[in-house]
Amino acid sequence: MQRRDLLKWVAGTGLLMGQPLAMPKARASITPYNGPLFITLAADGGWDVTSFCDPKDNTTMNNWASSGSVRSKSGSPITWAPFALNESFFTRFASDMLVINGIDTQTNAHQAGQRHVWSGRLAEGYPSFGAIAAASLGADLPLGFISNGGYKETAGIATYTLMQDPSALSKLVYPNKFLDYDPNDSWDPAKQYHRSAALELIDQAKRERLQRLSGQSHSPRMQRSIEELLSAKQGQAALAPLADILPASLASYTDEDGEWNPLLRQAQIALACYKAGLTVAADLSIWGFDTHANHDVEHAKGLQRLQRGITFLWDEAERMGIAERVIVCIASDFGRDRKYNDGNGKDHWPVTSAILMAKNKSWTNRVIGQTTAGHDALALNPADFH
Repeated sequence: MQRRDLLKWVAGTGLLMGQPLAMPKARASITPYNGPLFITLAADGGWDVTSFCDPKDNTTMNNWASSGSVRSKSGSPITWAPFALNESFFTRFASDMLVINGIDTQTNAHQAGQRHVWSGRLAEGYPSFGAIAAASLGADLPLGFISNGGYKETAGIATYTLMQDPSALSKLVYPNKFLDYDPNDSWDPAKQYHRSAALELIDQAKRERLQRLSGQSHSPRMQRSIEELLSAKQGQAALAPLADILPASLASYTDEDGEWNPLLRQAQIALACYKAGLTVAADLSIWGFDTHANHDVEHAKGLQRLQRGITFLWDEAERMGIAERVIVCIASDFGRDRKYNDGNGKDHWPVTSAILMAKNKSWTNRVIGQTTAGHDALALNPADFH
């Protein structure tokens, strides 16, 4: 867009400095979303796919190759390394996977790799896939895009709700709640901050103040802030369906291996918000893959946490009856080096893989892309895939 065209467009939208703010119309009752739930799961730090879904039985590249061999499942082209929990993980989920090998992120820098993987561009300022999905399919939803700290750039096309403390979600559902809330009680000073009548007066005063602000001139940034605040206020009532879906107690932060694993709660909250019809996309995030030292031990722990988290996600989705509506993309910043360094770690390498997961799809149980024995990416012919 040329600068002159941009200015014409801005003028037409009333966003020039000094123009009164056009307040959003009152939000109508929200139609619950029932399309697919898109989940992106980031294995932050750069995972080693040569010990995962693109196995290399080279003893220089992987110590496990001295005593183990590449594994596969009958009837599936998907292979894996005898490492971490790969055997049980791929045996269960291979038929639900599309593995994409040989992705060249063109960088060894963490932030650039994250941008490239989740937005498709190395440059800054491009929206993540989650933001695009939310803007396209759930622009009016109060929790259209949930972020757990992954790549959440929206480029202004959507807003995200940061869910770094999933236990705080109940505060959004019941902002007047102090302790366990009983909707049948008119007021209990130990459980609610304000009586219902008092809270209504407070809300009315806030709405009137926003209306006064709407008639004044503001900078574009101030105008946008007021608009977002009003939109948030209007969407708060739409969170009520979550009260019937959120479990009484959230999943533990510790998985069955006794390891700290935030994926469990992240997945639980994302699925509950989707079940309530409020969410289109969510990013989940797990750390521990930047293994520049003691690679085999630390990376095995990271992969096990990842595998436990993914397994929990699918078990929970099946329990809730929504597994066939969930699509998961698992990826990382980039890959890891093709040899060990002096600290028995592995440094960064731009070639990596991604895994798409879904139930009962024609495109799963499949591998796209290849790498050489030395883990260099091979070019693809798009005509080979349809």
